[in-house]
Amino acid sequence: MPVMPAGPAWAGVDNMASVPGLDQPARLLARFTNPEIVVLQHFLSHHECDELVRLARPRLAPSETVADDEDDLSRTSQGMFFDPAENALIRTIDQRIAHCFNWPVTHGEDLQVLRYETGGRYDPHYDYFSASTPDDISGVHLHGQRVATVILYLNEPEQGGDTAFVDRDFRVTPTKGNAVFFSYLSADASSKTLHAGLPVLAGEKWIANKWLRARPF
Repeated sequence: MPVMPAGPAWAGVDNMASVPGLDQPARLLARFTNPEIVVLQHFLSHHECDELVRLARPRLAPSETVADDEDDLSRTSQGMFFDPAENALIRTIDQRIAHCFNWPVTHGEDLQVLRYETGGRYDPHYDYFSASTPDDISGVHLHGQRVATVILYLNEPEQGGDTAFVDRDFRVTPTKGNAVFFSYLSADASSKTLHAGLPVLAGEKWIANKWLRARPF
């Protein structure tokens, strides 16, 4: 089983021209440890962002929550999942994530795209599975626990919609093409990865999520 590295593979590397499909070097904007949180600029091109939105829009459905102690009101968004390698764009993004964060393509969940309209939010939550329900226990047994998250920002709301890391008192402003990565090697509160999608105050917010697993998905 792969072991999550101490830091992403690109740490300390200034030139990312060799990253699959990246047309300009990504730039490190912020980095924290305990937990590992990394914010990157130019991870997606604006064209890639627009294309993800275009492809996802007709396939949106009300989003579900991952934790058994959350209710449907805690997450007010619409979402969809792309099938693995269903088109060249998805293959390129999956390969880029695998390259940049040193994690096998096979160990990533399907890419999800979400839309939050004005007032939309996702209350504070963790991304790992609690493994306290039959579905969670089965999923973790088959594919391993989630160990990291990559959030890709596909547009910029007129106001609001920040990603807030509660334990770090840190917010990431949605900026088109940027990405935030964070890891959680323990599936409990000691991971310090409690986070929220703050309410969109004006406009709408589009993001894509990629969750990395301990075993092939």
